[in-house]
Amino acid sequence: MDQYARLVDHLMYDFLGGPKVIKPNYVINFFKGFTPILTLMLMYYYQNFSLGAYLYLILHGSYGVLWFLKDIVFPDNTFQIKQTFGGFLWTSFLLLVYWIIAFIQLSGRGIDNPSNSRLTACLLAYIIGSFLMLTTDAQKFYTLKYKRGLITDGMMKYNRNSNYTGEMLIYGSFGMTTGNYVAYAILISVWLFVFSAKIYKKELSNSKKEGWSAYKKQSHLFLWQIGPNKTISYALYGLLGIFLYQDYENGGFINKLKNQ
Repeated sequence: MDQYARLVDHLMYDFLGGPKVIKPNYVINFFKGFTPILTLMLMYYYQNFSLGAYLYLILHGSYGVLWFLKDIVFPDNTFQIKQTFGGFLWTSFLLLVYWIIAFIQLSGRGIDNPSNSRLTACLLAYIIGSFLMLTTDAQKFYTLKYKRGLITDGMMKYNRNSNYTGEMLIYGSFGMTTGNYVAYAILISVWLFVFSAKIYKKELSNSKKEGWSAYKKQSHLFLWQIGPNKTISYALYGLLGIFLYQDYENGGFINKLKNQ
């Protein structure tokens, strides 16, 4: 895993070698900030003004604006380190992959008329995910600005990577909007091959700081410890997963109430 994490870092910052020419935040801000404009362009090109298209515009478009504002107010220091031209190409490729999801939805390969249950799930995931991502990154930025060391309270008291949990919920809402397996495959691939390396690197860095052992016992990697020990927490999450799957398969809890 060490070598893989170093490879992911190399691809972003040193790919193909040469001089460091640009900070990743400029590249990321361009792609994410341009997303609402791209979405509107695709809506016009495909003449897709369905409910599903507007839902995607609201979700992915507003996320791009929120990210841009976040970078102005409390930027991520890891995206302030300059990268090579090859790193710029790699970062651009990753962000272009996310735009495939927009293409899927607006070209008619997604769900044009999502059900009330799907609307509810997408909006709930996006709202909670945005809250987690923004509040965690804000806490991290301002805490480390005045005090270096391990952050063991607030948003990260029981979840060591609540910002990544938020990102997964946000992008998961985009995938749920499309209901397309290609979109899900893209998201899962990024989470497995990019997020996992970044989380591993963060865990390795934190493990060298004072208080790590106690903090690791009280928290989960990217979920919350909701029971007296990790075994009970995993069991509760498993039961929640089974309930959500069964609820989805049977048309949603609200529909059941409506049919009574």
